[in-house]
Amino acid sequence: MVLKKLLRLLFTWWNGTTAGTKLHTFFNGKKVGEDYFGNFYYESKDKKNRWCIYSNESEASKISPEWNSWLRFISVARPKDNETRHEWQKLFNGNLTGLDSVYKPRTVRTSSKEELKSYQSDYKAWKPE
Repeated sequence: MVLKKLLRLLFTWWNGTTAGTKLHTFFNGKKVGEDYFGNFYYESKDKKNRWCIYSNESEASKISPEWNSWLRFISVARPKDNETRHEWQKLFNGNLTGLDSVYKPRTVRTSSKEELKSYQSDYKAWKPE
């Protein structure tokens, strides 16, 4: 069990972070924040590089939009944890494409052929003349 954890730490970047990343972060980075996914954000001491250490698996779509703009040097100021949100704003859940929890709009969700025939769409396919 210990050997498995050690090998995972040394070689598998998709399970979080490797030993090399941890060493680089320890010597060259300064922690600047954490998002609601549990990811940690770092900046180099010379402020030329920024990076993220993911909380679980390395999934780039699991970075909140505020921190994403900070990582890419779009915004100078780092996001605050207590940033005011409007009631109409939702928390970002990441890219759910291909998963069961993906958003499905209310459209025809039936397998009945009669109901499918009665469905009228405003879409008209282009036909070359």
